[in-house]
Amino acid sequence: MQNDKKILTVPQEWEVLLQTQLKTDGKVDQLLPLLGLLNDPDHPMSELGQALIEALQKIADDLRKATKLRDEHRATLDQANETNAVLSQMLKDISGQLQEIRAENRSLKQQISDIHGLMFSPVD
Repeated sequence: MQNDKKILTVPQEWEVLLQTQLKTDGKVDQLLPLLGLLNDPDHPMSELGQALIEALQKIADDLRKATKLRDEHRATLDQANETNAVLSQMLKDISGQLQEIRAENRSLKQQISDIHGLMFSPVD
């Protein structure tokens, strides 16, 4: 029986931070044209202000969702690692029991062989 163990790991804090910053950078890049409109005297400022507020609220919502999702993933991975540790211990226990049963079977096999030898040996 082949033993395929999969190790679950939580991403490093810097990896999570980097991914979040890369996504945020893209969103900030989307805001730059809106900010450029601030310098346009012909553009109505109320529409621009509303667009900026909506964009910033979307970024804030996305960051909150990403943080919540990361926390949920971390909790799930922690739970999976705990379950894996319990199952690993159970497998060790079962393996030990199987080793004991194998040793007992070898002993019983030898005893049966000895009994057969006595049964079929010539009687004097």
